[in-house]
Amino acid sequence: MNINDVLALVDKERDAVEKELLANLDSDVKMVNEVASYVFESGGKRLRPVFLILSAMMSGYKGERTATLSGVVEYIHTATLLHDDVIDGAKFRRGKESANRVFGNDIAVLCGDFLYSRAFMNLVKDGDSRIQMLLAVAARTMSEGEVFQLVKTADVKIKFEDYLKIINSKTAVLFSACCETGAILGGVSDERQAAMRDYGTKLGIAFQMADDILDYLGDPEKTGKKPGTDLNEGKITLPVLKLLEASTEAEQKRIREIIVDEKATDENLEYILGLMKKYDVKKRSEAVVDEYISAAKANLKLFPESPYRDALDFLADYMVAREK
Repeated sequence: MNINDVLALVDKERDAVEKELLANLDSDVKMVNEVASYVFESGGKRLRPVFLILSAMMSGYKGERTATLSGVVEYIHTATLLHDDVIDGAKFRRGKESANRVFGNDIAVLCGDFLYSRAFMNLVKDGDSRIQMLLAVAARTMSEGEVFQLVKTADVKIKFEDYLKIINSKTAVLFSACCETGAILGGVSDERQAAMRDYGTKLGIAFQMADDILDYLGDPEKTGKKPGTDLNEGKITLPVLKLLEASTEAEQKRIREIIVDEKATDENLEYILGLMKKYDVKKRSEAVVDEYISAAKANLKLFPESPYRDALDFLADYMVAREK
């Protein structure tokens, strides 16, 4: 199985999601629709909707609500991207200029607010109080995660548990909500619903960890960005935490000085990257990712064999695929 096989399983449903996304860009203010269209037309595999749809199909659901609810999820996700790009001062998103750079920060933030509002209008129309609460809590948690990350910026005393809280809140919670929504649609047992919640959580955590590894140790030709972006922004992620665990006291002191230094330099980055190579931080970090992926996939064993289960099993590995 490959990613094209997976997407082929949900071709019809993905088309319905795309139509849903565009159909709800119905603001009387043309600028709102223009910004939202600009963001959605940048493409992407719509992986969060794919997880929701596959989870629903694996759980036995055959209705059409997956399009509406996938649209809700994608609106929430896109709203957070618009806001995050403003906070981070991002210049590019998915290979083209970010919306905040094209339209300005004020417009980007307010259009993100519009997408949040549209998401919850559609949730109300869907009418399922369990899913309404699930996605409302996810949206709240994502906002809290963003604030907590800002609080912990350049905090050299940050613990692994703090980092885990950040990536669970900012990334994993929405994957978890997608997978659990699919299970709810399928009307599965509480045990299976909890399994899909856990699958999505652990997969989302592993996905963000893998992305954090690439920030330092990925190939710039493939990642499309200069290594060490997180270091420049004062974000302390898995590779740095693993480096601090392995390094000497003198090295730790220097690492912490670099983290709190507001003027990031190429020399400082090279020092960090040199230490990461010395202590094989990539291998240490990837071992943590592997643990989360294995735990995520174990949840799928509660479901009967099916192409949809195979697809979710494949996607767990695909989401953290490594550069060769």
